[in-house]
Amino acid sequence: MKGRSLWQVEVSLWLLTLLSVLTARRLFDSWEFAPLWLIMGLGGHASAAVTRRQRWPLAAAATASAVMLIIVEGLALYSDTLWLRLLPTAETLRQAAADVTAAWDAFGIVEAPTPATAGFLLVGGAVIWLAAFAADALALRARSVGQGLLPAFCVLAFVGALGTDAWRIRSAAAMVVCAAAFVAAHGIHHTGDRTPVGASDRRRATVPMRTALRLGIPAALVAALLVPLLPGSDAPAIVSWKDLDGSAPASRVTISPLVNAQGRLVGTSGAELFRVTADAPAYWRVSGLSRFDGTFWGSEQLYGDASRHLDGRTSDELLTQQVTIAALDSIWLPAAYEPVAYDGPEALYDPETGTLVTEHSSELESGMTYTVSSSVDVPSVAGLVAASGDVPADIAQKYLDLPDNFNRRVAGLAADITADASGPYAKALALQNFFLENFVYALRVPSGHDAERMEQFLFSERRGYCEQFAGTYAAMARAIGLPSRVAVGFTPGELIDGVYVVRGEHYHAWPEVWIAGRWVYFEPTPGRGAPGAVVYTGVAPQQVVPGDPEAAGEAGSGFIGELGLEDLEGLSGDLEGFVDVLDFEGSQAPTGSWSEWLVVPFYAVLAVGIGWLIIVPSAVRVRRALHHRRARHDARAAIGAAWDDVAETLFNLGIDRRTVETHAEFADRVDRRLRIDSGELRSLAAAAQEAAYAAEPPPPQTVTEARLDAQHLEARIRSARSRWDRIGTACRPSALTAGPRSRRRNRAVVNGRV
Repeated sequence: MKGRSLWQVEVSLWLLTLLSVLTARRLFDSWEFAPLWLIMGLGGHASAAVTRRQRWPLAAAATASAVMLIIVEGLALYSDTLWLRLLPTAETLRQAAADVTAAWDAFGIVEAPTPATAGFLLVGGAVIWLAAFAADALALRARSVGQGLLPAFCVLAFVGALGTDAWRIRSAAAMVVCAAAFVAAHGIHHTGDRTPVGASDRRRATVPMRTALRLGIPAALVAALLVPLLPGSDAPAIVSWKDLDGSAPASRVTISPLVNAQGRLVGTSGAELFRVTADAPAYWRVSGLSRFDGTFWGSEQLYGDASRHLDGRTSDELLTQQVTIAALDSIWLPAAYEPVAYDGPEALYDPETGTLVTEHSSELESGMTYTVSSSVDVPSVAGLVAASGDVPADIAQKYLDLPDNFNRRVAGLAADITADASGPYAKALALQNFFLENFVYALRVPSGHDAERMEQFLFSERRGYCEQFAGTYAAMARAIGLPSRVAVGFTPGELIDGVYVVRGEHYHAWPEVWIAGRWVYFEPTPGRGAPGAVVYTGVAPQQVVPGDPEAAGEAGSGFIGELGLEDLEGLSGDLEGFVDVLDFEGSQAPTGSWSEWLVVPFYAVLAVGIGWLIIVPSAVRVRRALHHRRARHDARAAIGAAWDDVAETLFNLGIDRRTVETHAEFADRVDRRLRIDSGELRSLAAAAQEAAYAAEPPPPQTVTEARLDAQHLEARIRSARSRWDRIGTACRPSALTAGPRSRRRNRAVVNGRV
C-alpha cells in the first residue's frame, strides 16, 4: 500500500461523500441538516479508514463503526437521555423510535423542501454514515472502483428523485468531477508497488490525476451549461416513474401546506406570489386541515367540479376577488373564506373545507387569473356568547379527534386556561388571549408542530411563528371539547395602487373553531389580525411589516385595536398571574435542534487532532535524540544510530531491510526502488557495515561523515515528497514505533551475519 496514493484515494472518496451530502439541500428548507450529516459522513469514512489501516476484519470494523454511529447520533440528538452522557438508554431508544415513526409518517405527506425534523436527521445521518463506510470498504478493501462510487451516487439519485430542481445540474456536474478524481486516484494506487521518490517520477505519477481533472472538469462544465439549453430539458417525463403503479385514487390526498410555512416566510419572504383586486382586505385562504396525527396537521379531501358545487348563492357580505398568480408554486387557489362562486380555469372544490385546487394536480402558472366571490359575513358577539356547547355527531367525530397518546401536560394546560370560561366562545377566546398575552412571534426557531415541539413551545420557549401558534391552539381546543381545524393561507398583503400584493412573508396559518353552526376563526399569533374579526377577537387587523417578518410580535401586541382584553374580561376569565402559576422563566432564545453536547465532543476531537499533529512528530524527534545521545561515546553505536535514522525513514515508505541482505545489498535495492543518486546511501551503508563487522572501531572522521550522509539523504528524500505526504507520514500512528521496529530488524540481520 503506497501511503501517498492511498491518501489521494481516501480524500477523493471523502469529498465525493461530502458533496453528496450537500446535494441534500434540495430536500430541505434550510441548511439545518448539514452539520450533523457532514459529521456523519466524515465519521463513517474515519472509522472505515482507521480499522482498515489497522487490518481489522470487515465484520469487526463494521461492528465498531456501528457503535460509533450510535454514540455520535446519541450525542447529537438525544444527549439528555444518555447514561454518563455517552451511552444510549431505554429512553433514548424510545425517543429515537418515536422520531423514526414520525419521519416515516411525514415521508408520505411532505414535499421537498421540508423542515429537517429529528427523525429525518436521525435516519439520514445513519444512511450517510453507512454509505461512507460502504464506499471505503468497496473501494479499498474490495478494490472496486465502480462499487466505491455506488453509495454516493445512490444518495444523489434519491435526492434527484424527491428533491427540488434547484442546483440539480450543477450538483451532478460537481459529483462527476469528484468521481473522475477518485477514479484516477484509485487507478494510481492499484497500478503496482513502485514508490517513486525522485522529482521526475513524482511528476509522472501525478499525470493520471492531472489528466482526469483536465478532462473531467471541462466535461462537467460543458454538460452543466449545455444540458439546460437542450430542447425538452424542462419538459415532463415521457414515462413518469411515480405513476407506474397504475393507481388512480378517487380521492385526492394533499400534503399539509403547514409543513412549509417557515420556508415560505424565510426563504421566499420578498417574492411576489399573487395579486388580488378586491373592495376589502381579507385572509386569502388556501386550505383547511382537519386531521392531526400527533405529528402533522393534514387532510384527505374529496374534490369535485367547482362549477357544480359553487352555486353562486347570495350573501349579505359578498366579496369579489380577482386573483392574478405571479410565483405561487402550489396547487391551491387562494380565496377569501367561504367561496360561493368561481370563474376561471378548471378547478376542483372541497365543500367541507371550502378549498379550491387546480385540476390534474398541476401547479399554478404565472399569469393565471380567476375570479372568486366569497361570503365573508362576520358572526355577532351576541350570537357567539349565546351558542351552546352542543356539537353535531359528524363534526365531533372528525374535528375533536386527537391521538390516543396526546400529551396530557398540554391537555391539562388547556383545561387550566379555560377553567373560568363558560361556553365555547369564551373558551376559544381564553385560549387566544393566553397566547397573545404570554408569547412572542419569532421565525428563527425550530420548525414543526408535533407533540415534542408543542411541549417545548408551551413550557420552555414561548416563542414561535404561525405554525406553532395555530397548530398548538387547534390541538388544545380539541382537548377541551372545541371542534377545531387549522386554516392555511395569506394575510391581505400590501395595498399598492388599489391592488393587494401578496408575498411570501404574508404566508400565515390560523385556527378555526366550530361555534353556533359555523366555522369561526381566531388569531393567537402575536402581530397578526384578520380584517373584520376585531369585533369578536379583540385583535385589530395587522400583518407583517414589509421586509421585516419579525418586526411585530411582542407579547400582547395582538391587542392594538379598538377592542382590548379588558372589554372581554367577563368572557375570557382572568389570565393575570397565569404565567407565574406555570413557573415560566421568561422568553428564551431558541436553541435549535442541536445539542450542546455535540459541541463538546467536536472540540474534544479537534483538540486531540491538533495535539496529535504536534505530539507524534515531537515524540519521534525526542526518541531519535535520545538514541543518538546514548550512542555519543561509542563510534560503532553512533554510526548505527545514523543508519537507523535512514532505515526508519525508508521503513515509513514501505521499504524494509530483508534478513538476507547486507547493508550494501539493501542500498542497491533502495537505489533500484527509488531511483535516486545513492552515493551517499552506499557510503553510509559501507560505514554501517564496517562498524558492525570490523575488528577495530571506526575513526571519528567516519562517524562525522556517516552523520552528514544520513542528514543529507533524509533531506533529499523529504524534499522529493509532497508536503501533505510528509505530514501524513510524520503523524501516522506507526511513526511512533517505526524506529524501534526497524532497529530490531537491523539487529536481527547483524546477529544472523555474526
